[in-house]
Amino acid sequence: QQQLDAIAMRDLGTRIARVDQLGTYACRNIDSAASGRLSQHATANAIDIAAFHLADGRTVSVAADYGRPTAEGRFLDDAHEAACGLFNIVLGPKFNRLHANHFHLDMGPFRFCR
Repeated sequence: QQQLDAIAMRDLGTRIARVDQLGTYACRNIDSAASGRLSQHATANAIDIAAFHLADGRTVSVAADYGRPTAEGRFLDDAHEAACGLFNIVLGPKFNRLHANHFHLDMGPFRFCR
């Protein structure tokens, strides 16, 4: 929280008030495939973050703001980069279309940031 608030203050001039998440536990395989390895969501070892609500009333959405040349887009880039130092797996819109609207964060057995 402290690291994310510091990024929000630097990039947006306000703090994070609330985070919208899409889920943690879902007993399924990676990418909801019919077969293959279980997702970290299958053991509630992952969370998907869709948006950040700011103390000043604004909302920064991964779907709407990621990749844009704005303060909100810069905040999302910086938050994604910081998450790579805290979580083992960090996936976002650059990874694939399944992650176009959220950041996937997990503590799986290997490291990957995209």
